[in-house]
Amino acid sequence: MTSKKPPKKVYPITTFISDLPTSLIPQAYPSSVENGSQSRRLVIVGDVHGMRKSLENLLDKVGFNKANGDHLVLAGDITNKGPDSSGVVDLAIKLGASAVRGNHDNAVLDAAAEIAANGGLEQFKSLIETLATPDTPREDLPKDNVSTQGSEKSGPATTDITLRHGAKTYRTALQLSPHQIEWLAKLPLILRIQLPRDVSSSLGSNLVVAHAGLVPGVPLEEQDPHAVLHMRSLTRKSDKEDEFMPEESAGEEGWASEWDRWQDKLTSRTTVVFGHDAKRRLQLGRCTIGLDTACVYGNQLSALVISFNDAKIKHQIISVDYADIPVAPAAPIKEENKTAIDK
Repeated sequence: MTSKKPPKKVYPITTFISDLPTSLIPQAYPSSVENGSQSRRLVIVGDVHGMRKSLENLLDKVGFNKANGDHLVLAGDITNKGPDSSGVVDLAIKLGASAVRGNHDNAVLDAAAEIAANGGLEQFKSLIETLATPDTPREDLPKDNVSTQGSEKSGPATTDITLRHGAKTYRTALQLSPHQIEWLAKLPLILRIQLPRDVSSSLGSNLVVAHAGLVPGVPLEEQDPHAVLHMRSLTRKSDKEDEFMPEESAGEEGWASEWDRWQDKLTSRTTVVFGHDAKRRLQLGRCTIGLDTACVYGNQLSALVISFNDAKIKHQIISVDYADIPVAPAAPIKEENKTAIDK
């Protein structure tokens, strides 16, 4: 992304871009006379962050039914922060869900690899207990290097391991089984969904899911992995009017506004569904849909439900209030926002 966020912090990528199988995409099917069911639906859910009860409530409200062909897609940050990351991953695997990797999933994967490389479970279980408490703002800042020697935050010097994540991230990594870690590691960073081209669609010609965002004018295959996981805004390159630099900061406006303007120039538009930007909550642009509605901070969990009805591809947003114990935000909440930046 920039020199501030070196590429090495992206956990090794198995698949950068994946295509959702056609068999999982809404198509024109006759309704069942017996049970009145409609064609399969896609249910794309924003940042769950280990809030399993909230996810279950959302799927109940949607009327999610895998047997009828409904398919779940998670827009990243499946894990970390919330109380039951393992339960969320289990549910996703059980439902055969698709998903993209989020920056917090990436941090958990990196933490799991660090645990494996430095003495395994027992050493880290005792080490983590010496780190900062879960409510400390240091917690979810993967960019910080936390030394365990002579630090006020870390207690007595017990090891020469230099930790790259907060205690909460390590605790999440320790919660997950090898099978769950493997499932997370195989997730792509970008998921392409090819909607039927011979029908009217409220989502345009193409649909893409990416956790944080995409840079306008850059082919999917050339997007910066770190930016796909972390970006929130864009700045123009000083010497090139139509080229942009991704930024992690919120900026005056999110990257989605520039993406919408860029798509207006094209004959074949691409709609991006994303999460990550909890500060802005639900975002509904012309060609962008932001689904991080800050559930983990005590707000809502939201889904984009895509269906085929009346010979058209249609979509709607469905949300539920949080049902799990929320966490305190890492940054102060401004009264007018009632939310927090997802660090």
